Order: sequence, then structure tokens, then C-alpha cells
Amino acid sequence: MRWIIGNVVGQMLLGVNSNNKWFHQTKIENKFYRILHVKDWKKFLPTYDSTLFDLKTQTLDDIINNMCQAELIHELMFIFSLVPIAFSIYFGDLYIFVLTSIVAMMFELCFIIVQRYNRERLVKLNTKLKRRRSR
Repeated sequence: MRWIIGNVVGQMLLGVNSNNKWFHQTKIENKFYRILHVKDWKKFLPTYDSTLFDLKTQTLDDIINNMCQAELIHELMFIFSLVPIAFSIYFGDLYIFVLTSIVAMMFELCFIIVQRYNRERLVKLNTKLKRRRSR
């Protein structure tokens, strides 16, 4: 399921508008990220394709768009993490399927949080650099 969403659906999400209000961080989110100490643990999460976020090969605009795409992919996976619960109808043991779905959702939530946390900083940096270049 993750491979399909990441590779098939992800291709449909190319060219996502990073200026969309959905991708803007709120003040509450920023406080929440400080409480969670995202800065301290974000470096431990793996990256599927690190070349998409490499400043040596990508522009800041491209990286920001890639982050929006990655966030949407993880949000879809977050929602689809509930699908296995339907299998409890056939196999029984509802609590096992609910537990694994919750764990999968929490896993995806970590990636969503990191994408939103990092993107806000890159957007500010990008704006600052564009302002400097226009002088």
C-alpha cells in the first residue's frame, strides 16, 4: 500500500501548489512542535529519496514543492492506515488490527510533522534569499 501511494499516487501530485493555505503552518502548530521537540528527533527519521531534498541538486523552490508532495503522500498513508481494520471482519481479532493501524498512523504522523516543521523554515529562508537578490 505504501509503495503504491508513494510511487503511483505521488506522481499525480507533482507540481503541487506550495502556496496553498493547507501547507501554511499556524502559530499553534509552531508551539506544538516546540513542545514535541521536533528539532531534536527529526534527524532520526529515514528519507525515501534524499535526492529530492538535496540543496546541491535541487532549488529551494523545488525542495519546498517536494516537501508538499511528501506531506500529501504521508497524509494519504495516514488515512489508509485504517484500511486493515476492515480485515478484522474476516480474520477476527479486531484489537490487533486497530492497534497496528494506530501504530501505522502514528508513524505517518511523525513524517507529516517533520515535513511541516522543515518546510516552514525553508519557506522563510527562500523568501529572505529572494528579497536579497531583488535588491
